[in-house]
Amino acid sequence: MLTFNLKKYELNKNGIMLDVGCGEGRHIFGVMQDYPRMKCIGLDMDDASLLKAHKGYEYFESISNAGAEFLKGSAYSLPFPDESIDLIVCSEVLEHLHEYNEAVYEIHRVLKPGGKFYASVPASWPEKVCWALSKDYQNQPGGHLRIFSQLGLVSEIKGVGFKFLSSEKFHSIHAPYWWLRCFFWNSQDSNLLVKLYKKMLERHILKKPFFLNLIDKILNPLMGKSFSMYFEKL
Repeated sequence: MLTFNLKKYELNKNGIMLDVGCGEGRHIFGVMQDYPRMKCIGLDMDDASLLKAHKGYEYFESISNAGAEFLKGSAYSLPFPDESIDLIVCSEVLEHLHEYNEAVYEIHRVLKPGGKFYASVPASWPEKVCWALSKDYQNQPGGHLRIFSQLGLVSEIKGVGFKFLSSEKFHSIHAPYWWLRCFFWNSQDSNLLVKLYKKMLERHILKKPFFLNLIDKILNPLMGKSFSMYFEKL
C-alpha cells in the first residue's frame, strides 16, 4: 500500500533511491517494480521490520536489475555522502521523530540537486479524530508525537531548500478503520466491527475491487488518511 504516485514525476531510472524509515519495504518494492534499473536502499531502526523487508526482498528480487539492500540506521545521520541520492522517500515517519527538522536537513544533504523528495504524514483532520477518540492512541510507545499543519509543513520543508511540486491525499477508506480502532481501543482486537472493516481493507489491498477503488479515490481529497508531498531539491 503505497502513499505516493511513483510515476507522477520524471525520475532518474538508473539512479539510487533511499527510503528513510522503510519499515517492511513497501516503497522499496514499489520502486523496484516501476523502475527496475534503480538501485534501492532501505533504512530503518527497527530490527523486526528490517527482517521482514529482507524476506520480502527474496520474493521481489527477480523484478529488479539493480537490486536492493536494507540497513539499520538513523534518519538524523544518514550514512551516505553529500548529493549522492536521486530519490528519497520518507513515508509516515516525520510524525514519529522528536527533531523531524534535523531529518529533513539530512535528507537535503544527501539528495542530489534536482533530486526528488517524497514525504507523507497523517492528514490533519483524520488524525485529530483519532486523538479525540483515544488518549491511548496518542500515548502509545513510538506513536505520533504531533499533528502537522499541512500548509505549515510544506512551508518548513521548502525553507530547507526544496521546491514544492504538489500534494495529494491517499487511503481515505482507511481513516474510518483507525477511528473504529480508537473508539474501541481496549477491545479492538476482539471487536466485530473492527474485524469486519479490517477484512474489507484487506480485500481492497489484495484484490483492488473496482467499487472500493472508486470510493477510495472519490473520498481521498476529503478524508484521505495520508497527506503526501512531492518536492525537488533546488
